[in-house]
Amino acid sequence: MNRTETTRATVATYFDAWRGRDFERLRTVLAPGVEFAGVMGTASGVEECVAGLRGMATSIMTDLVLHARVVEGVDAMTWFDLITDHTPPIPTVNWSRVEDGLITRIRVTFDPRPLTAT
Repeated sequence: MNRTETTRATVATYFDAWRGRDFERLRTVLAPGVEFAGVMGTASGVEECVAGLRGMATSIMTDLVLHARVVEGVDAMTWFDLITDHTPPIPTVNWSRVEDGLITRIRVTFDPRPLTAT
């Protein structure tokens, strides 16, 4: 598998596991020193990252609707809607970097105003 294929497969596993709330599987694609930065906060390392994703999944997220993924080498951009019980779908982009088959960096951006208005 080349780098782009590895990146695509790793990021697909990340989203499948997060959407399915399979946090043990999610943990298998995160590098020990993974860094996460997003609108709702930051996390350093696997434990903090999984805790943050678990928190999103259990507090506001009811589903994710994936629309597009662009992968080039070690970078993947995934465009999706974050689905909640109390807001319209929230358009979101996730930029992940994959090195040696593990996600080392995640950047997420979306407009948080619908979440703060409820």
